[in-house]
Order: sequence, then C-alpha cells, then structure tokens
Amino acid sequence: MKFIFYLGILAGTFFVVHSSVQKEDHAPYLVYLKSHFNPCVGVLIKTSWVLAPAHCYLPNLKLMLGNFKSRVRDGTEQTINPIQIIRYWNYSHSSPQDDLMLIKLAKPATLNHKVQTLPLATSNVKPGTVCLLSGLDWSQENSGRHPDLRQNLEAPVMSDKECQETEQGKSHRNSLCVKFVKVFSRIFGEVAVATVICKNKLQGIEVGHFMGGDVGIYTNVYQYVSWIEKTTKDK
Repeated sequence: MKFIFYLGILAGTFFVVHSSVQKEDHAPYLVYLKSHFNPCVGVLIKTSWVLAPAHCYLPNLKLMLGNFKSRVRDGTEQTINPIQIIRYWNYSHSSPQDDLMLIKLAKPATLNHKVQTLPLATSNVKPGTVCLLSGLDWSQENSGRHPDLRQNLEAPVMSDKECQETEQGKSHRNSLCVKFVKVFSRIFGEVAVATVICKNKLQGIEVGHFMGGDVGIYTNVYQYVSWIEKTTKDK
C-alpha cells in the first residue's frame, strides 16, 4: 500500500517522499505542538516532559497526544497545557545551533497504546544505519489546519564528513544528516516536521531553516543528553 509522506519546515521548504508501508499511529511518542502558527512536532521523553525544536516556541501553545483525528474519538486524546518551557541556553533565533527546548506538562500524560515515551539516544549512531523518520501528516479527508495522522519513513544516516560537505550540514554544529533514498517527485503543501528514531531511541530532531534537497539535517540529540537529564531531573 503506497502512501505519500510529507516532510517540511517552518522556513517553507516542502517535498514529497514515497514509502511502501503505511503504519498509522505507529509513532505514539509524537506530540503535536498546536498553536495559531505553523505545525510543529515534539517527542514525549518522560510522562511530564516533551523535547522539541526551540524554534517551535510559539504563542498559545497546547500539546496534543494520542489520537489526532477530530472525527474519530477513541479515548486516547489528550490536550495538555505547558507549565514550563526551557530553551537550550545557547539557542539563538539567528542561528540553527542548539535548536532544542524542553516543555514541562501541566500534568503527566496518561500512557496508552497511542501515547508512549521514547528513550533518548545512548550513543552516536553509526553511518549507514537505517533509521525511522517519524512525523505528522494530513489524512485525505482532512482539509483543516491541523495534521491528524502519524507517518513513518526509513532512511540511512550519513557520516559526519558527508554531512559537513552538504550545503545544509556545513553550517550546523552537532548535526545528524539523513540521506533520503527516494527522489522527491514534486512540491506539495505545508507539512509537520519529523524526528529520527534509531534502534528505538530518539537520535535526531528537526532543525529550523536547514532542510532541503535530498538531505535532512537534524539536531543530534545524543550531544544534549546530559543537559536534558539535568533539566528534567526532579522538576
């Protein structure tokens, strides 16, 4: 069964990739950062904490977990307000570096088959490793502003040398580059961003303004594990 997986960024670069298998709701760790602006995606790393790109620090933010389909309710839907947002201390709007933030939920998320936490990476991923890119998409019947479908795509990780030789990667420190093995066939519309999952652990999270062509640039989460653990400990 064919499906189209759309990946994009807030800067306005959008493209299309085809994959052979669709597994709806196969990424229960994804959290939709709902606001009045462009879509953003975070990852539930603890029941009370979400890791997301810092450029997704948006007004009137609400965090949605579980089932996202407005026309279908299955009891897993959760909408939780943020009680605290902590951007990485070195993040700057003028630079793609250190594009991470932690969001503490006003109440812990209730775990179920559509809401699960995802462990952080415990090492750097080896080049050539095929990882899972997870993101949010719009179902065919959805003509609204907000995505309602989780989608996945497999792609291999590039070496640091290969990454630094790309136009996008040479400008980004602590980066993780992914090579899309399919040719982008056409430009499409607005899409929520993606994360990189390697060996069932969060390895990368999307970087604002630096994605395009056949290479995806992500923040290497492993480089920030000590900050994440220190920030979320006993808070």
